[in-house]
Amino acid sequence: MSRMRIATLSTTVLAAFAVGVGAPAVTSAHDSAEQSRPFNHCQRSFAGAVEDYRQTTFDKDADGFNDLLHDDVSAIFADGSTLLGKEATAGFIESFFADEEWTQTLDVVHTEVEGCRSGFVLFDSVYTPSPSSEGVPLAIGVTFTFERGEWLVLHNQDSDGPVS
Repeated sequence: MSRMRIATLSTTVLAAFAVGVGAPAVTSAHDSAEQSRPFNHCQRSFAGAVEDYRQTTFDKDADGFNDLLHDDVSAIFADGSTLLGKEATAGFIESFFADEEWTQTLDVVHTEVEGCRSGFVLFDSVYTPSPSSEGVPLAIGVTFTFERGEWLVLHNQDSDGPVS
């Protein structure tokens, strides 16, 4: 079994315990629909946060991108370099997005939402430093947390790609 599948299964099992496996069954369809609304809202708003992440990257909108960052955000790049905290990450983004030359694709491969607590997106990406450069394939995993009614990036992990 792949590491990704094991991690997904582990997360699913932990989430099941967190929401109370074995809790009394819901007694009516109306009650079930009412209880699922916050979760459905969180799934929809997570999809919007993923799109905001993509669009602010494509637009090189540093302010918009940095608004998506949690105060405790961390990033690990494919070369092993790291950024810890919003201030360091935002500073990197401001400088990185100021460069007009590069382009990057962000194709969504997989998303996972655990209620209104956490969400994960896996991107297959190609970073091209300049129009005359070869593209660099990356696998990018981004973990979000839901805080004060919004999805915020908690961790960004870049790895050599493409996603397999």
